[in-house]
Amino acid sequence: MLKMTAAALLAGSLALPALAQTSTSPALNHGPSATGAPATGSVATPGNTTPSDRNPVMTDDGSMRASKIVGFSVYNDKDEKIGSIDDIVISKDKTLNAVLSVGGFLGMGAKMVEVPFDKLQFGNTNHSGDNRVVMPGMSKDALNGMPDYHYTNRG
Repeated sequence: MLKMTAAALLAGSLALPALAQTSTSPALNHGPSATGAPATGSVATPGNTTPSDRNPVMTDDGSMRASKIVGFSVYNDKDEKIGSIDDIVISKDKTLNAVLSVGGFLGMGAKMVEVPFDKLQFGNTNHSGDNRVVMPGMSKDALNGMPDYHYTNRG
């Protein structure tokens, strides 16, 4: 029994260094884009000439990547954080809406509301602080006053 325990401990201790190693392969890179963390803006450099250089949400033709939008904080024109983007919903008539998470703490107790996607403005500048989502004229109180959005029917 003692030999088996010692052998198991030895095998485990040999495997731990292998588990702790990280790959430098780009295909296995688990940086922010691989983990689904929201992009918060790129660092401005003199060579940033295309939309995707200036803002990781943008493509070079000026389109937006939905996978990079989810998780972004939403601010009003008074620079107050009013929520964050929880999801992008395509309605039956093919219009885009954003589901915003308002209030709560660490995702708990937050209220979900749906707003027209075209009410959101996305930065496309060389200054990373400007690469944020803005919903002009909106306040957190106004969002809290909107009907709750549910992904499923609540009967």
